[in-house]
Amino acid sequence: MIRVTQWAEIRQMHLRDGIPKKEIARRFDLNIKTVRAAIAHDTAPERRESPRRKRRLDTFRERIEELLRDEPRISAKRIGRLLEPELDGLTFRSVRSYVAELRRGVHPPECFVHRTHKPGKTMEADFGEAWAIVDGERRKIKYLVVTLPASRLHFAKAYPFERTECLLDGLLSAFKWFGGVPERVVLDNTSLAVKKVLSGPDRIETKMFEAFRGAFPFHADFCAPGKGNEKGSTEGGVKYVRNNAFIPCPEVKSFEDLNTLILKELERDLDFRRVADGRTVRAAWVEERALLRPLPVHQVDTCRVLTPVADKYAHVRVDRSTYSIPWNYTRMPVIAKLYHDRVEISVRGEVVATHARALKPRTWVLDAWHILKVLQRKHRAISESTAIEQWVLPVVFTELRTKLRDATRKSDQEWVSVLLLTQTFEQADVERATRKAIDRHSPRLATIEMILRQSQEKGGAIDPLHLKDSIGSDIVVAEPVLLMYDTLYAVQA
Repeated sequence: MIRVTQWAEIRQMHLRDGIPKKEIARRFDLNIKTVRAAIAHDTAPERRESPRRKRRLDTFRERIEELLRDEPRISAKRIGRLLEPELDGLTFRSVRSYVAELRRGVHPPECFVHRTHKPGKTMEADFGEAWAIVDGERRKIKYLVVTLPASRLHFAKAYPFERTECLLDGLLSAFKWFGGVPERVVLDNTSLAVKKVLSGPDRIETKMFEAFRGAFPFHADFCAPGKGNEKGSTEGGVKYVRNNAFIPCPEVKSFEDLNTLILKELERDLDFRRVADGRTVRAAWVEERALLRPLPVHQVDTCRVLTPVADKYAHVRVDRSTYSIPWNYTRMPVIAKLYHDRVEISVRGEVVATHARALKPRTWVLDAWHILKVLQRKHRAISESTAIEQWVLPVVFTELRTKLRDATRKSDQEWVSVLLLTQTFEQADVERATRKAIDRHSPRLATIEMILRQSQEKGGAIDPLHLKDSIGSDIVVAEPVLLMYDTLYAVQA
């Protein structure tokens, strides 16, 4: 049977150029009857498929199909291993091609439905991961990507971990950046938002996510299990953000700098990327923003709330890390709010401590000010105090501690008393007074207190060891008249 290209060439040569049939048959090395048939048919010849040949693996066909039905994800290599004793010299390459052919029959390729997203209706969100160097340390980054499919607009924010508070903070940040709230948000079945997957589209949501969703409000749609492609726009957004913001590996000082870098990269493409109708992403975003619902005036806290009890050290353990609170709240129940970047600890409705969120588990985040009053009494524990070891003090206080060891027996107790002066005076004033006391070879608490009191009384720092330079400097004494002595002497004579 001739090919379509030959059929077209034969008809052109004979019907248009007038070349005889025998000459055409000679040129193409074809039978004259084939040339006559090509000229007689106005339609291109259809391709005939050869009948399927029998293969040695047909003996195992039913068993392989059964394996594919029972285990859709089973690999051809694994099937070959299971049948290896009976293959009788067949190569794994033959098995692989045979299994691929049967797999298409048992599990036909999935057909997808093209979707048209209406502006202001839908938003999709998903987490991705990448690497970045933050403050000199290479670490794995979790970043939330939020997409408006109608305008192909992406928003992303990076976090040190993947927690519920990160999901809520990311969604709130996206609402603010997009300029409003859509009608529904599409998510996968992450445990950050879903407590239990029920039949069909029904889900039991976590209390935090349910409260957050009701505060705006918006409808939450969750993908079918294992069907992340149902939010394909943000799946592509995860890859887009990784390629544009994390390759090559970025090096930044903090997560705030990293998020600034990410948004800068995303904004650069707003005037170059286009939607299906030819508009730029920025133009489509401007139109969609007008259809989003405005954010509520009062917004909820994007934090997890825990209720631990402080231990005997005035420490609170949450999320596998330990945070300190003031000593006078020892063994009291507290409320800990875990934000993505900080931890706020409250007692009876009053915030008593705020710490930067620990980025690694089993981290001690301690504030030495919380325990200084205790160390004033238990000064023998200062040398082994974890809070003091973590404390980065100004150099002048470190130098004072060294000087006090040579000046007094209870040096650490007096050193803590000097530090506690910062609760009464400005720290900068205490530092200056301490430096002056050290320079005058009197590194003692009493000297520092006197310098601070004199500074308050006179409105400026006065050196107690050089009072002669200031006190009485305004008194003027008249020069003596020596002739007075002669007068007195004459009177007595």
